[in-house]
Amino acid sequence: MNQPMTNLPVTTPSGQSLAETTTTTVKEYLQLLGDQAPTYLYRQIMDEVERPLLEAIMEYTNGNQSRTAAYLGINRATLRSKLKRHSLL
Repeated sequence: MNQPMTNLPVTTPSGQSLAETTTTTVKEYLQLLGDQAPTYLYRQIMDEVERPLLEAIMEYTNGNQSRTAAYLGINRATLRSKLKRHSLL
């Protein structure tokens, strides 16, 4: 698999890293739930993040699945499976 070119943190325009933004967002979501226990939280978060990620990279590569898979560090079959899961194929 392709190795990351750098270990630089991805930052938002506000200067927060992607990890910090994720932590903040998850904490806010849990506060909104109050006393209600979250269910399938991992799958929900993965679906919320994965679809826009796939859309953005597919757009960046002009729909080239091989390049998209390489950029994501996954094989093309896995990419196709994810694209189907999110109705992007």
